[in-house]
Amino acid sequence: MTDDLLIRGAALYDGSGSDPFVADVAVKGGRIRAIGASLPVDAAEVVDAGGLALMPGIIDSHTHFDAQVTWDPYVRPSPALGVTTAAIGNCGFTIAPCRPADRERTMRNLTQVEGMSLDVLRQGIRWEFETFAEYLAQLRRSRSAVNLACYVGHSSVRTWVMGDAAVQREATPDEIERMAAVIREAMDAGAVGFASSTSPAHNGEGGIPMPSRLASDEEHLALIQAMAHRGSGVYMVTKGGQMPVALLEEMAARAGRPVMIAALLHNGTNPGAVFADLDAISAANARGRKLIGRCRAAR
Repeated sequence: MTDDLLIRGAALYDGSGSDPFVADVAVKGGRIRAIGASLPVDAAEVVDAGGLALMPGIIDSHTHFDAQVTWDPYVRPSPALGVTTAAIGNCGFTIAPCRPADRERTMRNLTQVEGMSLDVLRQGIRWEFETFAEYLAQLRRSRSAVNLACYVGHSSVRTWVMGDAAVQREATPDEIERMAAVIREAMDAGAVGFASSTSPAHNGEGGIPMPSRLASDEEHLALIQAMAHRGSGVYMVTKGGQMPVALLEEMAARAGRPVMIAALLHNGTNPGAVFADLDAISAANARGRKLIGRCRAAR
């Protein structure tokens, strides 16, 4: 069997936490075919990695590269840090769908909620899209250096359907159905899921809450169910205190899809809160749901 690539003699860090070990890695068709000592040299390309380290590509599950990827297909600095897959659209802060009239507002919100430079966004974003499907098509044309998993974002969908009212009130049943249709179209186009935020820390320009923060529980559930219409998709939410794990478990059960919950961080004024959430997530999983708590190391 002729392999596409043989990497010889690297110290392998396999991600399990075990000590590294020296071995060869054979790759064929974009997949690892074999790992072992002194594999036969039968490959189109052979790399001598003696004295070097080799590890699986890192999946960066929480990024906000949605704008950057339109002008920087290398998604710097990710590849240099070993990242080979990045999830974008987290918290529902996407730049698609977006009509031309909403572009300035979208960029200004990103300067506040994610601390991005307005000048950089204005000069850098290549607005060759309006719908989410058109955005994905642009990313495919750009041939990103990393794999991209793209959530369709609640705040962008809400603005697309409701305009200025997206940051003023709850949606009507008709508006919710129109949002659901947008999400179904995004999933059909290749979105990996639907992302939102109810966090009180997420405010846009002028301190105005991001649109998703005005959504009712009924709106969240309807949009999650729209996401799940093909039997796929992950609901990602940065939750606020008004969205307890019990409610997310109910939504996961009714939609039949996994829920990714962020950001589970230590709270100095309520140090037990994060552990209560983790315990609730563990209990929900024991009942057959799939809830995933996203934690991060912090000083």
